[in-house]
Amino acid sequence: MQRLTKEALQALIDEQPLRSLSSIGAMTGQSRGAIEKLLKTYQLEDYRNRKIKRLRGPKARKRRDIQN
Repeated sequence: MQRLTKEALQALIDEQPLRSLSSIGAMTGQSRGAIEKLLKTYQLEDYRNRKIKRLRGPKARKRRDIQN
């Protein structure tokens, strides 16, 4: 099993920030724990959390309400 690079993990987060760590692990053939450890090692935890927060924030809700 090959270790994910920082760039590869960041690309997965960019693609779909709300994807669970278990789902990322399943896609890459790694465990959820291994993905969590890589997020910490590569210092991508805050990056992912900011992306999630932006998607779930009040402005995002307004955009969804307008579209529906």
